[in-house]
Amino acid sequence: MPWTSGLYARKGITAPVDSEVITRLRDAGAIFIGLTNVPELIMWWHSTNILYGRTNNPYDRSRIPGGSSGGECALIASGGSLIGIGSDIGGSIREPSYFCGIFGHKTTNGIVSTKGIYPMFGESKQSFCRYAVDLKPMLKVMSGSNASKLKLDKTVDFNTIKVYYMEGHNNPGISPLQPEVRQSLNQCVDYLRNKCRDCERIYLKELELGFDIWMCAMTDPTAPALEQELANLKGRINPYVELVKSLLGVSNITFPSIISSFDDLITGLSSEQYFKFLTKLRLELSEKLHKILGDDGVFVYPGHPETAPKHNGTVLKVKNISYTCVFNTLDVAITSVPLGLSNDGLPIGVQIITNPFNDHLSIAVAEELERGFGGWTPPAAIIC
Repeated sequence: MPWTSGLYARKGITAPVDSEVITRLRDAGAIFIGLTNVPELIMWWHSTNILYGRTNNPYDRSRIPGGSSGGECALIASGGSLIGIGSDIGGSIREPSYFCGIFGHKTTNGIVSTKGIYPMFGESKQSFCRYAVDLKPMLKVMSGSNASKLKLDKTVDFNTIKVYYMEGHNNPGISPLQPEVRQSLNQCVDYLRNKCRDCERIYLKELELGFDIWMCAMTDPTAPALEQELANLKGRINPYVELVKSLLGVSNITFPSIISSFDDLITGLSSEQYFKFLTKLRLELSEKLHKILGDDGVFVYPGHPETAPKHNGTVLKVKNISYTCVFNTLDVAITSVPLGLSNDGLPIGVQIITNPFNDHLSIAVAEELERGFGGWTPPAAIIC
């Protein structure tokens, strides 16, 4: 199958073999129907590239499905498939799951093999599904011999679960939490309050700098520069030239990728002292969150501050992904859970976050919320 990651410089390249996780699923009886669309080099949170064009949100075709696995989530939400596979280095599972109203799970780091994938970003592959009950059997197969580490067959007693929640954060550079998003989160907490041992509202101020923490953690001076990756490691692009070509409509690289190659314009992380500060802040936040959650805690957090944005509306809202990306640096397991539709008919949901190797907790809560809120809501009259 095509092995391009939407990069024009890789046009015509096909994968020589299946990735390890795909082999495991095939051996277990999974029937694959195709690859789905992603943003160029999985580097953005829409799903548009020069090779295959733009993927639309099935609930409103004028809006994005999210990314990087937006094509996968759009297909599953539309009733085209029951399950799917993706990767998550900054929310690439959780963003599109949220925007398309399906379940997505980011596993504990290092549990699922990434052998054979391109591009080689991130530490674990993740799963999508329309129904929460499919998460555990998928994860068992995908994890291979590591499955036992996740305690997926352990019965969860909700009377022992402590729920923590947070209604977004107060970074002025990020879109404020939409009232319907806040309302859905509180309805979720109220539902869990009647099921679990206790619910406590907290505020982790460090999350206000979530995007910067993530960008700092993603920085690897030994890795090829994005300008090289966009040329498929055959030389490097000139972002200034490509920016002019893009404005003239003749570039083979998408505008967000070109902008991303101007690192300092996006991040502002030019100070070594600021890098050190963010690294220290990340380690402190990780330790704090792990201590709060313990062995029986879950953290309920918005999947995004707003519902799916319009096409071409993501460049000025890049830091909105702080709601998902920061958790990739904190060594946690996360399940994205749909909670229904907004008044405009767009999906809304939450993230259920647990300590590493407590994937069974976040999935159990997802299954319970599916019973309480109905889970996936078809975007149209679909016979499934």
